[in-house]
Amino acid sequence: MIFAARFAVATRAMIGVSLLLTGCAHYVAAPVRLESYPAALQTRRLDEKPNDAVWTGADLLAASLTRNAAVAEAAARCRTAVAAARATRVAPGMTLTLTAEYSRDPKPWLYGAGGDIPLDIGGRRGERLNAADLAAVQALHDYGEAVWAVRSALTRARADRVSADDELRLARRLEAVRQVRAERLDRRVAAGEDDRPAVLAARAELALAHRRVADAVARRAQADAALAQALGVPIEAVAGLRLAPPSSPSEGRDLTDARRTAALTRRDVLRAVVDYDLAESALKLEIARQYPEIHIGPGYSWDHGATKLPFNLGLVLPPADLNRAAIAQAEAKRLDAGRTLEAVQAAALGGVDQARAALSAARATEVLIRDRDLPIAQRLAAAMARSLAAGAADRVEDLGTQAALLDAELSLLDARRAAIIAGVDLEDALRTASDPAETLILQTAIRALGDGQ
Repeated sequence: MIFAARFAVATRAMIGVSLLLTGCAHYVAAPVRLESYPAALQTRRLDEKPNDAVWTGADLLAASLTRNAAVAEAAARCRTAVAAARATRVAPGMTLTLTAEYSRDPKPWLYGAGGDIPLDIGGRRGERLNAADLAAVQALHDYGEAVWAVRSALTRARADRVSADDELRLARRLEAVRQVRAERLDRRVAAGEDDRPAVLAARAELALAHRRVADAVARRAQADAALAQALGVPIEAVAGLRLAPPSSPSEGRDLTDARRTAALTRRDVLRAVVDYDLAESALKLEIARQYPEIHIGPGYSWDHGATKLPFNLGLVLPPADLNRAAIAQAEAKRLDAGRTLEAVQAAALGGVDQARAALSAARATEVLIRDRDLPIAQRLAAAMARSLAAGAADRVEDLGTQAALLDAELSLLDARRAAIIAGVDLEDALRTASDPAETLILQTAIRALGDGQ
């Protein structure tokens, strides 16, 4: 009879363990395949718009968010942090100890079971959950920074690409003019109509024109490479892409409020705030560890025919110094986090000031070339054309003034590109996009990831 009862208990225990194991998750292998990403990258194309369509900054940004590897990595880290925060809410597991003893008594067997249940309550649990939640918020800020970095890279690459195309057209015209001028001077020197130093100077100017064309071609290729990397596609996918020119920075903008807002709301600043909150939470946790950690241990034993229900209370005592050293370390770390926050804010403010100064200088240079140098070159070219038509000048002189005008136009193009890049740097320092469509895409992407968790 006793054997039958014990057999029934053992059977129920085995069934319970079987059911428990049935509900367990199982390992699924996911080996790394190094060749997968390069192969997949090579087949990607930008198919959101027709081949002859013009791509704006917002179009490029939307396309990059689904393909850029850095954005995907930041999103994965954010999801991992959220999963870790959820896992933290699961109470720690209890310890179960089974015992058995045999003696030569009439009832020889002793069976026992004891548990150890840590009480996950109070400050320890609260600060652990708080730290995990803060880590998830921090990961979301990191995702926002990654998205913004891609946006800045796209804007710079677009500015470089459009500028390189415009520069290449002007540089090839300049190269052709200087080529014809050098050839004419060669013929004049050969005929004894001019001195050799003149043709040497013309050849030197032609060499500079050749170099300018080569530099424009190289900048165009570099812009394509940067654009492809930011979009997460092969360089062949962007070679024929038509891009809308980036907007020039606005003049006379009051940045007082925007500068202050940047020091308060930039995501690197908010990340530093979370770092400080994490240090604060760690300090609270060390304070809580001054006090013993409580464990309870309910049990059961069948002691040679007598049923017993033992119970014990366990305390995990703090260190001998009552955790003072760990508390001091946590306080130092909190102070360090506070200084780091100030440094990040100082860098944000300094970045805005430097970008504003660079933009002002670039705009001043552009205005000077546009309002002074270019009109002078245009007047000289027009006057020389009139003189050539009247027979008072020759073709070589006319080609020289045409080349000077093209040089002035190229200088204006360089100044405009510098002003646009300075405007991009200012937007980067402020973490604000001038295009409302880009701002909406940025906000939607971050909100979607945050709400999806």
